[in-house]
Amino acid sequence: MTPHRRWIICAALTLTAAPSALAGITCAASNTTVNFGPYDVLSGAMLPASGSIVVTCVNANVPSTRVAYTARLAIAPTRQMAPPVGSDRIAYQIYLDAAHTQAWGDGTGGTYVITGQMRVRRNRSTTSPPINYYGLITPGGQDVSAASPAPPPTTYAQTLVVTVTCTPANPC
Repeated sequence: MTPHRRWIICAALTLTAAPSALAGITCAASNTTVNFGPYDVLSGAMLPASGSIVVTCVNANVPSTRVAYTARLAIAPTRQMAPPVGSDRIAYQIYLDAAHTQAWGDGTGGTYVITGQMRVRRNRSTTSPPINYYGLITPGGQDVSAASPAPPPTTYAQTLVVTVTCTPANPC
């Protein structure tokens, strides 16, 4: 029987934006990477991380208007970071609150979405204030193999897509 080695994992989560259009106004979330930092699978400690996105809306020569935006984080794929090679996975979750009670998702299955409003003037762009979110890796059952194909530290990563939709907001 091979003893478990202390395995440090540098975990990173990358969010990519998928833009949404509304009759001459395009809104998208910024791209961002959240780095969980080293994760010791034998420590039993939770590993938190935080990040933020901004939503930018661009007005392509339509009258100034107020838009409401919603930023959704795809439910699939499963929230599991993977190494460059191998089958080990590290599960995590992304939350909208620091207390880790509101899972960020697409608004279904008990998940929450980010919402906001902004005025977008003709031929200009407007950017929201930073919107914080919080990641968490919990240790239960998260023991990666000591026989991982790469020497420690191994970088585990996953790319998730943030989809922003926008609609006219009252009053327009």
